[in-house]
Amino acid sequence: METVLITGANGFIGSHLSCELVKRGFLVYGVHRSQRSKNPEYNKYVEEGKIKVFLGDVSNFDTSVLPKVDYIYHIAGKVSVWGKKEEFLKINLGGTKNLLEYAKSCNVKCFTYLSSVAVYGFYGYKLIDENGEKKPFNNPYSISKLETENFVKEYGKNNNIPFVIIRPGNVYGEYDYTSSHEIYGRVKKEKMMISAGGKYESCWVYVKNLVEAIIFTSQNQKAHNQDYNVADGNTNLKDYLTKVANAYGVRPKFKNFPAPLAKLTACLVEGFYKLFRIKKAPIITRFTVYQNCADYSFSTKKLEDVGYKKIYDEDEAIKRTAEYFN
Repeated sequence: METVLITGANGFIGSHLSCELVKRGFLVYGVHRSQRSKNPEYNKYVEEGKIKVFLGDVSNFDTSVLPKVDYIYHIAGKVSVWGKKEEFLKINLGGTKNLLEYAKSCNVKCFTYLSSVAVYGFYGYKLIDENGEKKPFNNPYSISKLETENFVKEYGKNNNIPFVIIRPGNVYGEYDYTSSHEIYGRVKKEKMMISAGGKYESCWVYVKNLVEAIIFTSQNQKAHNQDYNVADGNTNLKDYLTKVANAYGVRPKFKNFPAPLAKLTACLVEGFYKLFRIKKAPIITRFTVYQNCADYSFSTKKLEDVGYKKIYDEDEAIKRTAEYFN
């Protein structure tokens, strides 16, 4: 039986990945900080011994306690629109360095790093491919992701460790309590607010399609040592949210926040928070606003060219997500 290590294994993306790998016959070792998952299937597999849990923080985890594995999927990381750059680098870059040393000792078949399309920045992209210029928005999360990507590439090549870098778009699906839960709830209550009329293209990816892309690229040698954008297609925000409303049988009613006003408000709010050194993330930031005030879509041709095919189309994926949050 082949073995895998997944960091952040009990989280939104990690738990979907863990459960799918169990179904495919892998023994899964999960590293995460909390004992339980919001995904009941994950908890069931832990109880059955099909997922073995190690509690700890990836930034300072003692990898000597881990068994050797065939694959490593590094999903865990600090994800936020607010915070100090040093904190993001400590967790996202420092934790990855720690895992790569472990990967080298295991002689793994592939090391997969989950990055983000945020490394490109928000400058009005339409179907940009992986060769596009990386100009991370002035945000510590985006900066830390790009620096970590570069380290994975350099370390992998210098130490002969096959790697894959995955850049998902806006991930949604069952058990997502970071964004989908709030978005779907607001749409259902007809209280969703959007910027610029929701007219700009964005990139959405259903979590089960993302999991398929992660597994497919990691376990196909012809896909190794590359970076991949992952999205299900490119739909503007208004059309996506309209499909959510239709799934609930409610009116697609959205309150518009004009782009210039949204940008100005975000700048003023961030300035206030920085002036008074408030640690809690603002309710509105330049990162969240600018993402929806310009086209933000990405080509997935490179991923498709190596043979990847998504499992669920957008309508079915939104329907499944809406049913879960209902």
